[in-house]
Amino acid sequence: MNFKQFFKKHYKLFNWCIFIFYAIINFVLMVLHEPWRDEIHAWLMAKELSIPNLFFESKFDGHPILWHLILMPFAKLNFPIITLNMLSYAIMLISCWLFIFKTKIPLGIKLFAVFTIPYTYTFSAFSRNYTLIILLLTIIGIIYNKRNQSPIIYSILICLLIHTHSLAWGIVAGLTLTFHFYEIWLYFKKKNNTNIKSIILGLCLIVANTLLVVYELFGTSNSNYVAVNSPAIIKTSLTICIFLLLLALYTLFVLKDKYREFIIILCCYGFQIIIYNFVYSSILYQRFVLIFSFMLFYLVFLYSDEEHLNNIKYFILNLVFLFTTIICGFQNYIFTMFQDIQMPYSSAKEMAEYINSNIPHNTNILIDASVIGQSIMPYLNNNYTLYDIGYNEIVTCANVAFDSQLIENALQNLNAFSGNYLIISNNAYELNNCTLLYNTENSIINESFSLYYIP
Repeated sequence: MNFKQFFKKHYKLFNWCIFIFYAIINFVLMVLHEPWRDEIHAWLMAKELSIPNLFFESKFDGHPILWHLILMPFAKLNFPIITLNMLSYAIMLISCWLFIFKTKIPLGIKLFAVFTIPYTYTFSAFSRNYTLIILLLTIIGIIYNKRNQSPIIYSILICLLIHTHSLAWGIVAGLTLTFHFYEIWLYFKKKNNTNIKSIILGLCLIVANTLLVVYELFGTSNSNYVAVNSPAIIKTSLTICIFLLLLALYTLFVLKDKYREFIIILCCYGFQIIIYNFVYSSILYQRFVLIFSFMLFYLVFLYSDEEHLNNIKYFILNLVFLFTTIICGFQNYIFTMFQDIQMPYSSAKEMAEYINSNIPHNTNILIDASVIGQSIMPYLNNNYTLYDIGYNEIVTCANVAFDSQLIENALQNLNAFSGNYLIISNNAYELNNCTLLYNTENSIINESFSLYYIP
C-alpha cells in the first residue's frame, strides 16, 4: 500500500489528529493570553446591564449585542473571567471541526488556515465578537451550495452575521445580493423557482434585522470613532483595490461562471474600505487578520460545489491566498502570538493581584477617568470597588472613553481624597505629592498601571 492509498484509507483519522492537535495548541495559547480592556468591557456590559439597557448602551459601544448576549448568563452568574476566553475557544473549536470535516477546501489550505490565520490564536485566545464571524461564515460556507434547498436557514445565518460586527455587513450584502435578489430577479424572469416564497421571507428577515441593528447603533456617540486619512489606511485600501482588480480580471477570463462569488468578496472588501476611510480608521490586529479570513471564505464558497479538488483554476487562487496572507499578514500575526506567549498582553491582572495581596480588604480604590482601568475589575476580590475621580462614580462598565481633561482636573485637587489609594493608567501623570506603591510591567498593548497612596 503506497502513501496515497494509506492516506485515503485513514483520511478521517488524519483529520481527527489535526483537530486534537489544534485543540491542544489553542488551549495553551488561550491560557497564556491575558484579556485586555476591549475583551473585558464586553464582559462587564453583559454582567452589569439588563438586555434593554444593553441595547441602548450599544450606541456608545459601537457593536451589536449578540456577543454580549452570549456572555450574559456566565457574567451575571459571576463565572471567573477565564470563562470569557474559554467561550471563544469553544466557539473556535466548533468552527475548526466544521472546517476540517465538512468543507471541501484542499488539505494544504486546511492545514495552513487551521494552524495560522484565522483559526489559531487570533480568534481562539482573544475573546471578541469576531469569533462569531468565523463560526457563521464556516457554517454558511458548508451549506452554500444547498442554499436553494434551505433558504430560511441560510437567511437566519446571514441575520446572525448582521449582529456580530459592522465589518461583516459587507459580506452580508454580498451574500444577500447574489442569492435573494438574484433568485427573485430570476423568478420574475423565468418563473421557475419553487422556493421563491421562502427566499422572499428570508430577504424580509435580513432587511428587518439590518434595520434593527441600524436603529441600535445609529448616532453612535463614542468620540474615538473618527476617520483619519493616514498612510496605513491608504496603503491597506490600495492593496485591497489592487487585489480586487486582479481578481475581477481572473474571474472574467478564467473562472467565468463564478461571478457571484466575486460579487460577495467585492462587497465585503468594498465595505471595509468605506469603513476605514470614512467612518472609523482603526485597523487593529484582529481587524487586520479578518481581511485574510474573508479571503479564505471566498475560497470556501468557490469549493462548495466542487467534486474534484485538483482544478488548476482554483489551485492558482489557493496559491494567491497563501502568498497574500504570508506576505501581508503573517509577520504581524507571528510577532503578536509569540509576544503574547512571552509577556503579558494586558497588565491589569498583575495590578489586581498586587491589590488583592497588599491592600486592605473592603477598600474603595480611586481610579482615573479611563476605560483602561476597567480591565482590573474582574480580577479583584469581591470586597474591592473602584471609584472614578473624573466622573465621580463607582466604576461598573459605563465609561468607555479617556478624558484627559477630566483626569487633570481631578488630580489637581487630591486633598479631598487623603488617605486613599489611587490607580493611574499608563503613567500619564506623575504624582510627586503621593507615595508610589507599585508599577506594573509594560504589556504588549503598552498598557501599565501605577498604584499610589495619597497622604
